[in-house]
Amino acid sequence: MARARRPLERPPVAIDVAPAYEMLMSLVTALDAGDADTYEVGTDWIAEIRSRAGNDLLARLESASLGDPDSFIHLIPLAYDTPAPRDVAAFLAHLRKTDADEIRLHLVQYYARETRRMTPPSVIQAAIHGGADAQQEFLRTSYADWEPWTQYLRSVFAADGEALKAEIIGALEEWNERVWAPESLTILPILERDAEARREALRELPMEEFIQAATNGVEFVPRPGIERVVMVPSFVNRPLVSFTEFGEVLLIIYPVGDESVSAFTDSPPLRLVRLSKALADEKRLRILRALSDGEKTLMELAETFGVAKTTMHHHMIILRSAGLVSVGVGSKRYRLRTETVPDVGALLSGYLCCAPAVSAAETRPSAPSKARAGG
Repeated sequence: MARARRPLERPPVAIDVAPAYEMLMSLVTALDAGDADTYEVGTDWIAEIRSRAGNDLLARLESASLGDPDSFIHLIPLAYDTPAPRDVAAFLAHLRKTDADEIRLHLVQYYARETRRMTPPSVIQAAIHGGADAQQEFLRTSYADWEPWTQYLRSVFAADGEALKAEIIGALEEWNERVWAPESLTILPILERDAEARREALRELPMEEFIQAATNGVEFVPRPGIERVVMVPSFVNRPLVSFTEFGEVLLIIYPVGDESVSAFTDSPPLRLVRLSKALADEKRLRILRALSDGEKTLMELAETFGVAKTTMHHHMIILRSAGLVSVGVGSKRYRLRTETVPDVGALLSGYLCCAPAVSAAETRPSAPSKARAGG
């Protein structure tokens, strides 16, 4: 009789705040022009920081990212690997000391287990070092049917490593000087406030429950190869959740909680606003109804409702940020969070019945700049 497999031990979880993380995420938000209305920081704020950067710097950042804003998420592990204090200056110094091909390995997500599962590490290394046969094998074995990814890989292969490294460092330095340094004065205290609250919650909740609460619906199950989970709070990435891996470390960039952004009392709770937005669309209501019959993949939902996967993904982001659906880390299966459905009425009743009277003269909640009504 075969022995039952021992359940995997829960990896330790840490909350990590470092200026370099949020600077990189601010670049993702600023350059992700097609999805600007997804970010709760607001389109006005995004337009403002893009204006402050100027067309010349935006063009340099577009070139440094090889046309894909997610390149800056791929650099998050290098920020994690930066020696203390891991501020922007330390991160840039770490990049200067990092071999150019090592940076390109990060760009192609060499340290993610899924990448190495699909393509042997030796092939990835040979591809980065210029091997034509290895490059073709990498393209064939790594999401070959996903054209944006294969085109991105070709761009990384074609780039001169040293020139790309210099371009990345130069563009990051200028972004920090023109845009991030002044913004960080307001944003970093929000991150620190959230991290402090999350550390308190982590002492009281099981790991899986804590991660689902912090991410508002992402489910994590311990799995082989992940020995540590690092939770990175982000203001500029709200309400999105992003993931990256660095060997045995899973980094989860999660949205800071509403209570960390503002304590302003007469505005409706942001979760109520998200719920209202999620439920105001007929198609999203039908998606919830479909999920009440059981879990479904993104592709299944897209085919059921006759929309593109990108359109369905946008709907699922809104539903997940409202706390109505959940999805596993690295999974494409969504489920209805039936346990949160009763919250809709309770949140609305609580706001209508218990909100104090506030004069119009009272100040607005603090935001990273005067234009950020969306944060």
